[in-house]
Amino acid sequence: MNNGNNKHKTTLKEVLTAFYEYLRRPKTVFDIKDRLKALIFFAIIIMILEKIAQFFAEM
Repeated sequence: MNNGNNKHKTTLKEVLTAFYEYLRRPKTVFDIKDRLKALIFFAIIIMILEKIAQFFAEM
């Protein structure tokens, strides 16, 4: 039985598709600024993950 518990589990594909759509359509100056912040945030995350990978590779 489901008992009204219809929670949709978001897949990685849906997240990436939504992010791609988000980046594709800036409509105002504020949208462009928000997207630039998101892009910088993801770049920082990638840099941190690379440093962690290098740390463990040197062990």
